[in-house]
Amino acid sequence: MLARHQAIEILTASSQGAPWTKHCFAVADSALLIGAALAQHRAVDSAFLWSAALLHDIGRHVTHDPVLHGVEGYKFLFALGHPKEARVCASHILFGLKAHEAAQFGLPACDFLPCTIEEQLVTLVDFLLEFDQPTTLERRFSSLRRRNADNPFFLERLDRACASAKSFMALIEQDIGESIERIVAMQDQRP
Repeated sequence: MLARHQAIEILTASSQGAPWTKHCFAVADSALLIGAALAQHRAVDSAFLWSAALLHDIGRHVTHDPVLHGVEGYKFLFALGHPKEARVCASHILFGLKAHEAAQFGLPACDFLPCTIEEQLVTLVDFLLEFDQPTTLERRFSSLRRRNADNPFFLERLDRACASAKSFMALIEQDIGESIERIVAMQDQRP
């Protein structure tokens, strides 16, 4: 598992200061905040959560394609010897890919569905930040539909991703008794 400073070094070296890294830091910080609230009810590996969240979009140093950036991130981190973090890159795509979908994009032919609480939190929080600004699931999915109107695969899977995100968010909110969207919005107001 990567330590925080190692994750930052990998992101910094591969991104060369690209603006998309602001999103990565926002996702990592918000995921950690939600993970802390959830840790009172479930076991959460906060160190892994933060590092995995920071690196979830590392494939953007190769492409900004809405699916392929996750594939490239998986390949990159796996080649560096970080399979757990690599899995987060692949499983955050559209709240997960089934084996046949993964194989279609050059990943191993196995399910890349977010299964652990950390994988699920990274995926959910990613959908709650438009660049580095908090948003709602409804607004984020609307934005994703508009921006990817010419990508039939992405659009077909987007409704399933939205349903998975809403279901997981409701489950977590039931555990912690707070709105996840509000927690993420509050993160933006912290010093």
